[in-house]
Amino acid sequence: MKQILVSVFLLFLLIGCDGIEEGVVDPGDVDFVVKDISAPAELKYSDENTQVFTTITFSNTESITRVWLNITSQDGVIEIVRNAEMISPYKNDDKTFAVAVKMRLDDPSIIYTIEYFVSTGTQEAKKVASHDFEYNNMQENIAPVISNPLFYYEDESPMLRDTLENNKPFIFSIEVYDENGLNDIDSVYTDFYSPGFPTARVIMFDDGDEAHGDKVAGDGIYSFKNIFQNAQGERKFEFRARDREGALSNMITHNVVVK
Repeated sequence: MKQILVSVFLLFLLIGCDGIEEGVVDPGDVDFVVKDISAPAELKYSDENTQVFTTITFSNTESITRVWLNITSQDGVIEIVRNAEMISPYKNDDKTFAVAVKMRLDDPSIIYTIEYFVSTGTQEAKKVASHDFEYNNMQENIAPVISNPLFYYEDESPMLRDTLENNKPFIFSIEVYDENGLNDIDSVYTDFYSPGFPTARVIMFDDGDEAHGDKVAGDGIYSFKNIFQNAQGERKFEFRARDREGALSNMITHNVVVK
């Protein structure tokens, strides 16, 4: 595993390190600085025991009551671990905290961010550092596949309508499958064609939010709730999914007549 060693003082982290958010520990309020962070720059999946091993070292730990980290994709959508406790595993060294976090075969091959947090006697949940690493699950990337488009009113069972009424809320959905796992899906959308208007791209959701028309989060069915007002005639919907490496699914087109 390729390792990097970053030696920085907390003051420099506060003013000069990408990814450091507001709310980090104010160096004027604590009696320590971050001296070192050790973490991989790259990690390749080898077997079910593949882990991210990382350490953080402080100048002293008298005021520190807890150290932990989160690992997420850079966009925050994929969460590998949250609130993973870091401990001092080394004899005669209570200033270094470490943890090993398992990476899975179906975790997408993308860049992830490690965020390090501490709490002290006077401050809680303050971010002190961050680090990015590139993960490769060693799997061939395969484009997603979409199927089973549905158009139906929100008060009826899912079906494929080819006519819709004005001023009556409806839901459209599409089923998505990806051999690399649903975490590999970057976006699912439909390009909507209406006579006399520019093409509109509508992002669909698999979050279980009724406001989006989605019934169950994470089931691979992406949905969107909409309503036509003062519309008439034929409308065309072109559905596609895109994965995190940019591979596009097949396209499915469905036309509806608005009355």
